[in-house]
Amino acid sequence: MWSIPARVYAQPLELYTGAKIEAEALGTELSRLGYLRTLEGSPGSYSRAFSSSGQTFQIYLRSFQFSDRFRASVKISLTIKNGLVTALSASDAREIPLIRLEAPVIGSVFPSHGEDRIILGPGNVPEILVNTLIAVEDKHFLTHPGFDLMGIVRAAWVNLRAGHIEQGGSTLTQQLVKSYFLDNQRTISRKIRELIMAVILDARFSKQQLINAYVNEIYLGQDGARAIHGFGLGSQYYFNKPVRELAPHEIALLVTIIRGPSYYNPRRHPQRALERRNRVLGQMLAAGIINSAAHEQEVRKPISNTATVRKGGGYYPAFMDLVRKKLVLEYGQDILSSRGYKIFTTLNPRIQEAAQNAVFKTLDTIEKQRSLTPGELQAAILVSNSQTGEVQAVVGGRDAGFQGFNRAINAVRPIGSLIKPVVYLTALEQPEYHLLSPLNDAPLPPIPDQKDAWNPKNFDGKVNGQVSLARAMSDSLNLATAHLGLKIGVQNVARRFAGLTQQPEQSQYPSFLLGAVEMSPMQVNELYGVFASGGFHTPLRTVVEVLNETGSPIKRYPLTVNQLISSDNVMQLNVLLKTVMSHGTAKSSRFRYSGVAGKTGTSDNSRDSWFSGFDNQFLSTVWVGYDDNRASNLTGSNGALKVWDALAATLDITPLAIQPALDFESVVVDYHSGKRADASCSNNLISLPLPRNTEVYLHSGCTPSLQDIGRRVKQWFQKQP
Repeated sequence: MWSIPARVYAQPLELYTGAKIEAEALGTELSRLGYLRTLEGSPGSYSRAFSSSGQTFQIYLRSFQFSDRFRASVKISLTIKNGLVTALSASDAREIPLIRLEAPVIGSVFPSHGEDRIILGPGNVPEILVNTLIAVEDKHFLTHPGFDLMGIVRAAWVNLRAGHIEQGGSTLTQQLVKSYFLDNQRTISRKIRELIMAVILDARFSKQQLINAYVNEIYLGQDGARAIHGFGLGSQYYFNKPVRELAPHEIALLVTIIRGPSYYNPRRHPQRALERRNRVLGQMLAAGIINSAAHEQEVRKPISNTATVRKGGGYYPAFMDLVRKKLVLEYGQDILSSRGYKIFTTLNPRIQEAAQNAVFKTLDTIEKQRSLTPGELQAAILVSNSQTGEVQAVVGGRDAGFQGFNRAINAVRPIGSLIKPVVYLTALEQPEYHLLSPLNDAPLPPIPDQKDAWNPKNFDGKVNGQVSLARAMSDSLNLATAHLGLKIGVQNVARRFAGLTQQPEQSQYPSFLLGAVEMSPMQVNELYGVFASGGFHTPLRTVVEVLNETGSPIKRYPLTVNQLISSDNVMQLNVLLKTVMSHGTAKSSRFRYSGVAGKTGTSDNSRDSWFSGFDNQFLSTVWVGYDDNRASNLTGSNGALKVWDALAATLDITPLAIQPALDFESVVVDYHSGKRADASCSNNLISLPLPRNTEVYLHSGCTPSLQDIGRRVKQWFQKQP
C-alpha cells in the first residue's frame, strides 16, 4: 500500500565488563534512545542506583533486529565505577559477555514526494490508540458504512454554536480516502468523491484493515523536506520511542495533532496543543478508555517535556550524503525509497555530536579572540577508524543540521603543507635518505632570464641553513622541502601521491611540492588513512550491511586492504608525524605528548587551515576557512588544530605504538642540531629510528659515552682498506 523508505542506523553502543564509559554518558545514551527512567518494568525503561560499588543500572532493553541477529527484549543489570563497566548480568544473575543497545535511527531514504513512515502491523498498534481514535474522531466507526450522516449533522451544529471548527464530520474512512487518494481542495465535487470512495472501501475491507491503514497513513507534521506520516513515525518523531510505549497523555497529543498538524504543533504552539490534548483526555475518560485517577494524573503532565527536538533521531545530513551516494549507485533511488530496507552504518553518534560541538564552540571562540565577523568562519571534519576506514563522524559545516553544501565531501581546497609527508616518504623510499639526512634550508638558486621563477619562502621568512630531514618535516620548512623535492624529482613525488590517493597524477610544477593541489577533507582523510593504518590503503566505509524488509541480508560490505607503503618506511614517516606534534608546528596542541601523529597545513595567504591527526584508533581531518575563499589569517596550528584539540578531548586517545624495524635502532638526538645528545647537554631531545650503523655526530657540549667511543672505533676500522 505504501512506499516504505529505507531506514538508516548508526552503530549500537556495545557494553561489556571492562568497557570504558561514564555513568552520565550511559544515561545520555539511554535518553538518546528514548528510554524512560522509571520504576515501571516494561521495555524501554531503566532505573539507576548509587552505592559504594558504583552506579548500577537496571535496564529493560527493547527487542531489536541487528544486522547479524534478532534480539528479544531482555532485562540486564550493569554497574559502572570510575568510568569502567565492572559488572554485567541478566536479570537472573547470569553473567553476560557483551550486550548492545539498539542501533539509533539516523535517517531514511524517502521518496521525492517526501513521505516518510514506519509501518505498524495490526499486532503492533496499541488498543488504547485504536479506541481513542474511534472515541475522538469517529464514534460510530464500527457500525457505519463509511460515512456517518448523524455525525455530519452533529459536527455542523457544534461548530455553529462554537463559532469556529470544533468538530469534524468526516469519518476515519473518509479521512483515509482524502489522505491516500485525494487532494485537499475544499470543493463539493471532491467531498462527494470522498464519500463514495469511503463507502466502497468500507464494503471491500474489514474495519481492522481500515483502522490499521489509517494509523499508518495519517499526516502528523513536517520535518523539513520530510513529511511525517503514521503513528509509528509520529511516535518516534515527537517522543523518541515506539508507539507501544506511549503514555495516555502522549497518545492524546498525537490524536490532537491529527486535527491540524501545523495549528496544534506542540513545538510551536504548546499552550494551544495542551488545551486540546486535555480535551482529548476528557473524551478518553468519557469513553471509559482511562479511569478518573489516570485522567487526573495525565492532565497534569506538561507538554514541554515531550515536545522538544529529539536526540536519538537527530538526522546527520553530512553523513547521510555519503550513505546515499554509495547506495543509490548500487540499488537506485526508487528501490531505496520503497522497499523498507534496513541499512546499518558506521556512524558513531557520540563522536558525531562531539565533532559538531567542537566545530561550533571552537569557531565561536576563534572569532571572538581574533575579532572576526561572528558566524562566518566555516569548518568541516571527517573522523574515521584509523585501522578499518569506518567513518565515525562527518561534519559538513558550522550548522551541522543544515541539509545543504557538504564541505567535508565537496569543498575542494588547496591542502598546503599536508602534502609534505608524501614528499618525505618519497625520499625515505630511496636508500640514501634517513631521518637525519642533511637538507639545505636556503633560498632556491635564481634561474637565468626568469623573473617570475618559483621563489618559495618559509612561513616565518627565516632561513635555517643545514637542517635534518626530521626537523625540516616537523617544522614544515618550505625551503628545505623544495630543495628535497626538486632533488628527488617532482614527477616522482607526483607519481607517489597518485598511488597513495588512487587518483590521476597531478600537474608536475614545483609548487606541487608545497601543496598546490586541491582536495576535499574526505580525500585528505583517505590519504592520511594509509599512514595511520601502517601503510595499508583501506577505502572509507560508511555502510556495514543492508537487510531487506524481513530482516534477511542483501549485502555485507567487508573490509578491503591493500598495502601501499612498506612497514619500514611508514614507521619512519609516522615517527616524523609524531615529532610534528611534540616539537614541530603542532606543538601547541594539548596532546603534543600523548603519542598522537599529525600534520598541519596552511594554503597561500592563509585561506585554508588544515590539520589531520591520528592515534591507534581514530583519524580526524579538519578544515577551517571561508566559503568565499578570502584569507582567514589562520594557520593550521591556530585554526584547524584547535578544532581537532576540542574533538580529541572527548575521545579516548590511545598512543600510537611504533616499534623500530629489525634493521633500525633508536637514537636520541638534539632536535635542532640533529646530533646525538642526552639530558646533560640538551633539553630538546627526540628519539629517531635510524638504519643500524648510521654515523651520528655528537652534539656540542655532550660527553662521549663508552658506547659512542666504541661505535667510532668500529666505524674507523670498517673504513680501513
